[in-house]
Amino acid sequence: MNSRIVLFTLISTFLLLGLVVAAASATTRTVGVSVGNTFRCSVTVSWHSTDPSATFPSNLVDFNNTQWGEVTVTGISGTQITGNITSHYKNGTEISTPGWVDVNTGNSLILTESFISANLAAGDSEYTSSPYNTNIINNTVTRTYLGVGRETNHLGYAYPGGSTDLYWDKTTGFLVEVLVESTSQTFGYTTTSSLDVQIISSNVWTVPEFPTWTPALLILIALTSAIMVIARQRQPARTS
Repeated sequence: MNSRIVLFTLISTFLLLGLVVAAASATTRTVGVSVGNTFRCSVTVSWHSTDPSATFPSNLVDFNNTQWGEVTVTGISGTQITGNITSHYKNGTEISTPGWVDVNTGNSLILTESFISANLAAGDSEYTSSPYNTNIINNTVTRTYLGVGRETNHLGYAYPGGSTDLYWDKTTGFLVEVLVESTSQTFGYTTTSSLDVQIISSNVWTVPEFPTWTPALLILIALTSAIMVIARQRQPARTS
């Protein structure tokens, strides 16, 4: 057999094997929430400037006027999540807006980055399509939300004058916290700002009223007390 044909066959085989391995190792994107799940987040804005002529930035006004925002899952189709966002303002008014996001491709309306695929890990991309496929999850860490330690996927990046950190609950894929911070200096004046959006309630997981070991401890105490009472009753009366 011609040596060139043999070489070509071997190269083709290795390429095909590489494609098979890559396909097998690709992370399967799945939805981690159910219809009816709700997630409510608080909105905290901080801004300070040493420049006496500086004014509060217009891009933070709406956030600063918001008391909380709530996402309710209204539908699921394949890897697409449909939801409704309710913004509750400090003056008591509310605005509801529908949206959706595909946790595989990242295609979305309004709900961009509110949900990613469940059970991603460090090294996985946020979504599979551009430009999100270059956003790589840095690590998986345990963080406490609603009084419960949760495995959380963290994606953080810095840029001139600021940084952004996003944290998604690993099991549900919901964005439980986003922190955006910036610092700028102009003519010797320093201006700093931060936006922190963090989950404050959900019907997916709840805050435990007591530690999980509390019922067992109470039963143990009750049994110990009962045994002590019975033991005392069985002791013979002392005679002088």
